[in-house]
Amino acid sequence: MKVLIAAKGAGWDAMVSNRFGRAPGFTVYDSKNNELSWHSNADNLNAEHGVGIQAAQMAASHQADMVITGGNFGPKATEVLQKTGAKLVDYAGEITVKQAIEKYLK
Repeated sequence: MKVLIAAKGAGWDAMVSNRFGRAPGFTVYDSKNNELSWHSNADNLNAEHGVGIQAAQMAASHQADMVITGGNFGPKATEVLQKTGAKLVDYAGEITVKQAIEKYLK
């Protein structure tokens, strides 16, 4: 299973971002290998529009089975992600990437 997490930085201790389309980047957790990879979202941070769709397309390109954010996905990103079949999870509040994955695995 692959989990894409909107994150404020790279690594297990990075905080989950409360913004999906404008997250600093995305951590992809591959449960088969118990590995993380970091993917910058720098191109979308200052874009005027379309950031939710582009972030959702990034999730689709990584074949994410689940997408986690700390806030709202937005209607356009939600529409794109639902078409991919990914499960959408919103863990509001301060939570690390590691805590979000552990919470899901429970």
